[in-house]
Amino acid sequence: MARTRRSAKMDTRNARLRLERGRRHMVPISVGHYLVYRRPKSGAAGSWQACFVNPETKKQTRGILGTADDFEDANGKTVLNYVQANAAALSWFRAQERKANIESEGETVPDGPFTVSDAMDAYFKDAERRGVKGVSNDRGTSRYWILPAFGHVQVSRLTRARIEKWLDDIANTPKRLRSKTGRPSKPTAEPMTADQKRARKCSANRVLCILKAALTHCIDRGLADSPDRPWQLVKRYRGTDKARIRFLTPEEQIQFVNACQGDFKDLVRGALLTGCRYGEMTRLQCRDYDQKNGTVFVAESKSGKSRHIYLTDEGRELFDQLTKGRKAENYIFTNGAEGRLKVGPGPSQWRYNEQVKKMRQAYKAANMAPVTFHELRHTYASTLVNRGCPMAVVAQLLGHANTRVTEQHYAHLARSTVRDELLRSMPRLGIVGKG
Repeated sequence: MARTRRSAKMDTRNARLRLERGRRHMVPISVGHYLVYRRPKSGAAGSWQACFVNPETKKQTRGILGTADDFEDANGKTVLNYVQANAAALSWFRAQERKANIESEGETVPDGPFTVSDAMDAYFKDAERRGVKGVSNDRGTSRYWILPAFGHVQVSRLTRARIEKWLDDIANTPKRLRSKTGRPSKPTAEPMTADQKRARKCSANRVLCILKAALTHCIDRGLADSPDRPWQLVKRYRGTDKARIRFLTPEEQIQFVNACQGDFKDLVRGALLTGCRYGEMTRLQCRDYDQKNGTVFVAESKSGKSRHIYLTDEGRELFDQLTKGRKAENYIFTNGAEGRLKVGPGPSQWRYNEQVKKMRQAYKAANMAPVTFHELRHTYASTLVNRGCPMAVVAQLLGHANTRVTEQHYAHLARSTVRDELLRSMPRLGIVGKG
């Protein structure tokens, strides 16, 4: 785009007031781009408009920029002087060119201002097209945290201060409790302990990442215009990933398993011997167990990558028992003996969050502190690390892309193992007397 072009007829207030009323007066900014001034016949303040001529279709599109500073000083928002009107026109032209380019490729561009709600919708549709995991959960997060605050706001009108205040509000909002389908969730008490505050800030960081990803996606695709990209200046909370990982000792694992009943007992034992997530466990079929090599194949994981998990002798014994005499397409872990031979969603497959109630019943029966199913995965990893297993091996068994996440959660256990080895191996030299 060209720089601000001077116009003897319109760049000053006195010059504009001498123009004929009721007519449009145009200044060409560049080819197909015009700044338009029109003063009504009544003699009131004139208005600034922009006119864009599509180079392909030759269709003219006009947009209102604001009121001219004919009788009051410009404020840069609703009342514009000539220079400010030029700047607003340039921004409007960029949006029109992007829209023309997108429409030429067969895509649909929302009419009117492009809002954060439009950005989130476009981002999630693209994520679904690419097969990104967790889109459903991210949509739910967006509906609860992002859309109520920013859904109606134009992307171009977002500010750093507004986003930072929103982020602080999330960090200081009590955690929601699970509720039955169709009922609103209930907030817990306000976070008071240091770990509770850390957890809320960690949650706020995750929501911020979704917002940033959606807005950046739409800017990169040319769906919206925001030269400053203020969301990129908003910093995440630091020191939020140092969660205290709960894991069970070998004695507690035995105690917990003995408190489980029926098919749920098999599910818990499988989790402790494979480190699989709940969703991964429920999707395992008999064909996924390789009896010859003693491995379990996880075809679909959280990261979208498949992996093979090697089993111990105890793990092989469990999977031999659960797959013996069954068809390859049968689920290994089922809920209810009647549905054990069924395939696909139904009585045979453990359903979403169906384990929560079972876990609560088990830890109460075992007279233990609350345990979540995901902590069985932590237990598997912690047991390996405490026995000196290299981080790279643990990361591979867990399905982590690298050791960063593994070390983030279990590095302190590795350090304790190093300490124990030091105390075991290093003799007392006798060079320091007992004082």
